[in-house]
Amino acid sequence: AAGPGSPTLAVPRAPRARAARARHPFSPRAQTGRVSDDAFPAIPPDASVLVIGASGRTGREVVRECLSRGIPVFAGTRDGAFDVAASLGEDVVAASVVPWTTPRVVPVRVDVTVPETIAGAFSLDHPERVLDEFSAFQKLKPTLVVFAATAPARGDPDAVDRRGLALVARACVENKVPRLVVISGAGVTSKNRDSPAYAFLNFFGGRMDAKARGEAEAVDSFKESRRRFEKNGSPNEALLEGCPSYTIVRPSGLLDKERRGVTSLAMNRGDVAAGFLSRGDLATCALACGFDARCAFASFEVYERGTAVPASTLSVAEILSDPKAARVASILTGQAIRESALFTSLFDASGAEQKKRDASTRDATRFERTGFASWDDAFAGIERDAFVP
Repeated sequence: AAGPGSPTLAVPRAPRARAARARHPFSPRAQTGRVSDDAFPAIPPDASVLVIGASGRTGREVVRECLSRGIPVFAGTRDGAFDVAASLGEDVVAASVVPWTTPRVVPVRVDVTVPETIAGAFSLDHPERVLDEFSAFQKLKPTLVVFAATAPARGDPDAVDRRGLALVARACVENKVPRLVVISGAGVTSKNRDSPAYAFLNFFGGRMDAKARGEAEAVDSFKESRRRFEKNGSPNEALLEGCPSYTIVRPSGLLDKERRGVTSLAMNRGDVAAGFLSRGDLATCALACGFDARCAFASFEVYERGTAVPASTLSVAEILSDPKAARVASILTGQAIRESALFTSLFDASGAEQKKRDASTRDATRFERTGFASWDDAFAGIERDAFVP
């Protein structure tokens, strides 16, 4: 019987004689499943993705996106188990296997609170999972790592969102993985510590503090790689070869709904704005920026166009995706009262507070970019993070 780290096969195993006919696992690259017409960045023929936190709601969508693009994926979970049908639905099962050759999804144990499991995920060989004709896939190292893990509600954010991320970042540098994409959150930086949403989320074990420190430590892990990149004086995309890099994506207000595509999105920088976004669109964005050289050493916010609010004053209601929960939070925190017509007529007849809110929103969207025709268009305006030698 296969152990918890064994591949999840979606079709009956082929007879050995027929399996020997096609040993190269990814040639040609078959794109199976849903693929949108959004001018996705070119995917290297030897690409494979390690998704850390693959069993979470966002991680599952990243795995789904990999399968829809025909990209082999290592599904990193705490127990090393990932069932495609149970996690993604029966309709995705066929896309998880290249017929008679290799499964496109290989579960791997990655518990970021257990350092040795991180090291094992980057190993060239996984002897405990070698299964005859499937061994070629399992001897690959990931060319892209997506960190989609976060501590559960009663978990330890410092162990996962800070120490865990820092360990993964160092492993990416040590193993020369071309790119680490970190799915973080909008409003995590120190400039937004006074926002109601920051205080609310930080109540749960210091979650926001852990995310902020995790980002900083991850960036610090890439400092020598960034220094090599900048040494040229006029750094360009060609210099990225041999320079492992990171990309930090800061979403907020994640929704479990149909993706709308890149044309519906807006991007910002500086952690000044937050908005709503479907997990599917986030997954596509995370994968797309991971294969685009312009996103190396960059951090940005992404949300649906027209939903931006200032991160510095982000309220609890504005981070809740459930309309009913958001309404309750708005009432409990007094936001609904402060924004009501009666309150305005009694205490803000001049409209000064509303004008102040409007000005804050305009300031938060000062660097917003939108109206994208494709991902290539979206990433054309990405700016790299400032580098401090």
